[in-house]
Amino acid sequence: MTIVIQSDRLRVEIAEPGLPPNTTTRFDRAGFVTQVTLDGAHRFCSREPDNLPHPSSGGYGLCSEFRCSEPVLEAPLGAQFPKFGIGLLTKDLEGRYVFHHKYPCEPFGISVEAGTSTVTFDTAPKECLGYAAHLVKVLAVAGNELTMTMTFENVGRRPIAFDEYCHNFVTIDYLPIGPEYYLRMPVANQEGKPPKTGVALIGKGHGVGFACYSNEPSLLDIDGSEITAEAPFIWALTHEKTSASLVETVSALPSRIIVWAIDHIISPEIVCHFEVAPGERVTWVRRWTFSD
Repeated sequence: MTIVIQSDRLRVEIAEPGLPPNTTTRFDRAGFVTQVTLDGAHRFCSREPDNLPHPSSGGYGLCSEFRCSEPVLEAPLGAQFPKFGIGLLTKDLEGRYVFHHKYPCEPFGISVEAGTSTVTFDTAPKECLGYAAHLVKVLAVAGNELTMTMTFENVGRRPIAFDEYCHNFVTIDYLPIGPEYYLRMPVANQEGKPPKTGVALIGKGHGVGFACYSNEPSLLDIDGSEITAEAPFIWALTHEKTSASLVETVSALPSRIIVWAIDHIISPEIVCHFEVAPGERVTWVRRWTFSD
């Protein structure tokens, strides 16, 4: 049920597609990373909690999501629409896709080829409403780095515009959120910027600080126009009471950044937008460096 890849420093646990907890109708079932352990001592992944204003959507660790609004809006009630990375979902609610709703699902076939330090997930296409995509995701570890390489090939009849982001349900050794944490990134000065929801987050310098502990969710938005560097985009999470830290490097320039936090979980969502014509493909890379 768990796929493990490892290096001399990292152990990465990945939930097998279609088996709990990797059965959601939100998160890409390929490369669903539930835990990363550094040097046998520091852990960096956590589970989306249940004490939310909405039902938990089943997020865990480093789990990606593809957002594509057109198919669900085009599908009539009762018909199927594609949710890339998951399968053909049945539209049993009016309107837009609802991330925490459990849709009936006809899953895409996913083949897995795993080695000691590398695993490849190949998600087969199923055409629906003229949309179809062939996805390949490769996870590899070397030293203290985990690399996720994604290729999205449009094999359907219609162009596909989508957002991809990793939810990064991360922590540093389950330390609770509070002023000791800092999320640094190349963005315009955010000093004093309030969160959209909740009380835990606050803009702090060129990044995001944590005003206080809270067991209620807090969310802060940063627009793509506020990003001050070219790709690759790099953010870093540190905590004053430990030498352990986490850095993510994204090969594509984000269109938007969402930071979400609750209890001991910090979720920097680096949203990348892609538009792929029929017969074309796009490849991008996310790399996490875990340090002590």
